[in-house]
Order: sequence, then structure tokens, then C-alpha cells
Amino acid sequence: MIRLPKFLRKALKTHPQPPSREVEPPLFITGVMRSGTTFLVSKVVSHPQLLKVGDELDKVWNHIGGAQIGAKCVHKTAEDASGQYTYQMSNYFFNFIQESKGLKRHLMRAANKYNKEFGRIFHDWENIIPVNKSPHLINKMEYVLELFPTSKFVYIIRDIRGHSASMKVHFNFYRTKKGKVAILPEDHKDCWSLVDETPETVLGPTSYPPTFGLIPEMWIRLNKIGLETAKRLGPEKVMVVQYEDLIADQEALMKKIFNFIGTHEKHAAETAKIARAKMANINTTTKGNSLEKWKKTLTQEEKNELDQCISTHQKEYDAVLALTQELKVRA
Repeated sequence: MIRLPKFLRKALKTHPQPPSREVEPPLFITGVMRSGTTFLVSKVVSHPQLLKVGDELDKVWNHIGGAQIGAKCVHKTAEDASGQYTYQMSNYFFNFIQESKGLKRHLMRAANKYNKEFGRIFHDWENIIPVNKSPHLINKMEYVLELFPTSKFVYIIRDIRGHSASMKVHFNFYRTKKGKVAILPEDHKDCWSLVDETPETVLGPTSYPPTFGLIPEMWIRLNKIGLETAKRLGPEKVMVVQYEDLIADQEALMKKIFNFIGTHEKHAAETAKIARAKMANINTTTKGNSLEKWKKTLTQEEKNELDQCISTHQKEYDAVLALTQELKVRA
């Protein structure tokens, strides 16, 4: 292998990395926060071929994946990718899989299944597919596919009202427990920034609290860029699922999701069994019917703000709805 001088490697943004260790192309699950990604990944990783890698891997993507996630969630394109990030993330997935074969990880999965009643303990290691669920990849799909060209995405979208109510509870928790408020970024392709609460941030017109209308505005922004990206990439790379459809008919949608992933025929019987098993909706904020509880969670003033936001951004909102109808998989 020819090794370029250091100044040329820096100028050309090349990296003298050896080939990364091979892993099956990862499956990525994304969507705007509070849209059902947790519910979906919990169903998916019940399959013997599908292994959840960590939680959302925010720190991993930040430190070795080149994707800015955390206090700021910055839009990334294929042009931002590099071989170094592919090498580092591939090795991370490979090492996680190897570690997952050990006794410690088996015991951790057993405890998780016992406590949460989902997931699995034993896997088909010869055909294992790593799964990374991260809402923060919604504005980085082309970047991720540049790192992993043969990987796939399942993109989930939720009704703006249910989403906004859930985000309200989520952000209020962050403010109460962690002293953080959410800031709407100037760049329409970036996601929320979380900053320490100060008199300036909490009273600012671009922060929640207090400005509730920013939550549905971000739903419109991120789903617009996410669905436009999904359309460009095509149905072979991105499957779009509507949260409400998944809740209404888990079996039909999960069959199509497993078919999209390409699970092995030898697991056909278990795949069908997992699809049939109706799992209670996993909700990490409040209890109740996830399709209806927004009506009680939101005040009348907040409902008015939401309607005003939709009216203000009617063209973009209609575009999101149209793209959803065009791209989503149907039961």
C-alpha cells in the first residue's frame, strides 16, 4: 500500500486505515423524536437475526462516526463522509457483535427480556444484522449510506398532534430533571439544540419552553427533509412506515418490514410468529392511548398554537403529508 505524506493526507482528507472488519450491513431506524422509533426497534430486535447495538449511540457517532449529535444535531451529507468514519464505525459494530456473543451480554439480554418482556437472549450469529435506532440520523441518511452503501433505513412518521404532545412532555422532563431547554436552530436542516436554562434561553422566542409552536414547526422541518431524502434514495433503501398504521395492524406491517430487511428463510416460522405477536405500545413519557391522548395532554392554547403553526407553514406541511402518502408502506 502506498502511504501518502502526512500533509497530502490532510489536504486530501484521506486516512491510512487498513480495511475494516466485515459486518452485515446495519439496519438503521429513524424518524423525528417521539415518533415510535423505540416501539419499532423493540419489535424488530425480537428476531434472531437482528441485534440492537447500544441505545442510540449518540456519543459513538459523535466521537468516531463524524456525525454531530448531542447538544447540537447538525445536518450531514454524503460529501461529509470519509473512509476513516466507515472504518471506525464498522469496527465498532463488529466489536459489539463479538462482545454480544459472550456470557455477560447474554445475561444482560436475559434481564432486559425479563424486565421489559421484549427482545431476545439468543441469536443467529452467522446471519446477524446490527440495528441502530437513532432519531438523530433523520437529517443524516445520505451521510450514513455513504459510510454503509448497502445498509437500509426504516423511517417512521407520526401524526403531528400526537408527536407534539409527546415532545411537550419529553422537553418538560428535560427542563425539570436536567435544567435544559430546547432551541430551534436557524438552519432548517438541523435538529434541536439543548442548552442550559438561563433567563435568556427560557424567555427566548426560539426556545421551548415557552414557545410551544416551535415543536410542530420542527416536525414539519425534519419530516420534510427526511421524506425528501427517502424519496431520492428510493424504496430499496428506505421504507417509510406510518406510526398509526403500525399500531393499527402490527402483523401486516411487521411482515413487510421483515421482508424489506431480508431476513433468512430458515427463520420464516419465527418471523411470522413475531409479526403476529401484538406488543403493547412502549411509551417512555405518559401512559394511555398513544393515538388519542394528545387531546388531553395539550391545552387549548397549545392546540391553537399548533393549528397556527400548520397554517403558517401550510405549503411545507401539505408537502410532508403528500410525501407520506406517496412513500409509506401499506398493510
